[in-house]
Amino acid sequence: MSGGAVPLTRLEAVGVAGVPDLTIELGRMTAFIGTRGSGKSQLLVAISWLLDGRPMPGLRTGASELRVAGDVTRLAGTRRVNRALSASGEVLGVPPGEDLPRCSFLRAAERLGPPMEVGSGEVGARMARGMPARTTDAAAADALIDAVESCCREGLGGEVLLIEEPELLLTPQAQRYLYGLLRRFAEGGNQVVYSTWAPAFVDAAHHEEIVRLDLRQGGMVVRRTDPGTLSDAERVRIQAEFDHERSEMFFAQKVVLVEGQTERLSLPFIFRAMGHDPDAEGIAIVEVGGKGNFPLVARLLRQLAIPFLVVFDADHGASSAELDAAIRRATGGAPTVRFQPDFEAAAGIRARDDKVLNAWRRFANAAPEAIPKPLAEVVRLTVGL
Repeated sequence: MSGGAVPLTRLEAVGVAGVPDLTIELGRMTAFIGTRGSGKSQLLVAISWLLDGRPMPGLRTGASELRVAGDVTRLAGTRRVNRALSASGEVLGVPPGEDLPRCSFLRAAERLGPPMEVGSGEVGARMARGMPARTTDAAAADALIDAVESCCREGLGGEVLLIEEPELLLTPQAQRYLYGLLRRFAEGGNQVVYSTWAPAFVDAAHHEEIVRLDLRQGGMVVRRTDPGTLSDAERVRIQAEFDHERSEMFFAQKVVLVEGQTERLSLPFIFRAMGHDPDAEGIAIVEVGGKGNFPLVARLLRQLAIPFLVVFDADHGASSAELDAAIRRATGGAPTVRFQPDFEAAAGIRARDDKVLNAWRRFANAAPEAIPKPLAEVVRLTVGL
């Protein structure tokens, strides 16, 4: 089976612990991201219960009814599948033996050693077979990669693969390799749904695959982007210029978008000089790879409801004025800081050669009173987002 329909196109969950009643459209790849306790793992558990029917701990919420439903596509077409647990504990919904997609569920806590509860899927079965009786961290990581590799090589199709934190135990290079393998597996007629903390497993060019879960007052909220937010040309551009390191913005609590390396190097020092550690406060300082990319990135952050600030230079000419206006339109009212004529002048960096080195010398050990007011304003606005 190559290409074809996605096995599970929609998930509806009612009464799942820690998760609001919701409906989520699922694509060939879906990445759940969010803070601890936001419900990422619970959604994977709910999908596993829907497809495999095995009792999973933690789904009930008091005496309320628990119900998980989905639209499942098979050769005969798409149909609705329901599983439910009544307040009295009676199991309702799909009877055993229904023709449902194979499902492998690879939980983070269970991947270090057999016996593994992996579901009915082939990926999980191969991973379990590849684990020795007594395993190591390296063996567990290799077993996952080997299992997906072999399924891709043999053209396995029609499976739903659920993974909790696929990045576990993998180097950054191996994470990127596994992400590419999972894309191949999905494009071969399967479906991959996972939760992650790693920028290597999300991609701005495939932004519609990201489902961000946020804890707000009153509960959890679900955010995702519109697939039409970027044109095909914009997707190609952002894929060429926006690497996985920059994708950390999707996990941040606040984001500062900047044009170049000088700003990206300087601002963490400036924040710390003023008593704020960006990493401790969940602030990502992201170089967007050119001023023309600000509107693209701003659209994505707005739709995911991630607060952000844009810092850019006042270039000359009519085209620059048009781009400045486009940036402000794309921000949708988010604060902007425009330096006249540029960041280096505002920072007091006069030498134009080795700007990054001079910025490091200027700010690496700067005292609070040495921070120029325009740059202190960037910190103030960011903290206040």
